[in-house]
Amino acid sequence: MRKSRPLNRNLDGFRDDRLFIVACDDTYAPKQYFDFFQNRRVQVYVIQTIDGSSAAAHVLERLLSYDHEEDDERWLLLDTDHCIRNEHLASFTSTLQQARQKGINVALSKPCFELWLLLHHVDDSNVGALRHARDTEDKLREILGQYNKTRLKKEHFSAESMQAACERAQRLDSTVTGGEIPNSNTTRVYQLWKAINSRP
Repeated sequence: MRKSRPLNRNLDGFRDDRLFIVACDDTYAPKQYFDFFQNRRVQVYVIQTIDGSSAAAHVLERLLSYDHEEDDERWLLLDTDHCIRNEHLASFTSTLQQARQKGINVALSKPCFELWLLLHHVDDSNVGALRHARDTEDKLREILGQYNKTRLKKEHFSAESMQAACERAQRLDSTVTGGEIPNSNTTRVYQLWKAINSRP
């Protein structure tokens, strides 16, 4: 059964708002983060993982369960930390292929979404050695003094630092090999932000 649309359009009939429907494999951080930047012109609706089903296939299934209009954009926000190892790689790759076929955009982060958050505060040259999600979260704690993904602080993620993160992430991503599944640390959340900022 398909779920209703997550956004009520303006009652006056004008489409002056845009909707990005983003499904993620995280329960806490992405929704809080994007809520910091909501405005009337562009709205980002984040579909969280609330049942522990964080595999990419389940994330895609949740995204497909939401109705959307032609002008809306749908995105998968995925980490690679555990999903590209051993027996998980085939399913992960298959999900990315299905998403492409359905016109869904994908923003991968290796190792995790916290790398994107970290780039709000450090240069891209300082993140290459972070091997796992835990390392990345520890680095965030070191930089911010604290980090709890269940309680992000808005003051840590200003519009100015987001613009800096976009520049750093794009520069970092330009050095990465491996194509769709990167061989080294990167975050492609900047691609989602570029799409958001390009909407009239």
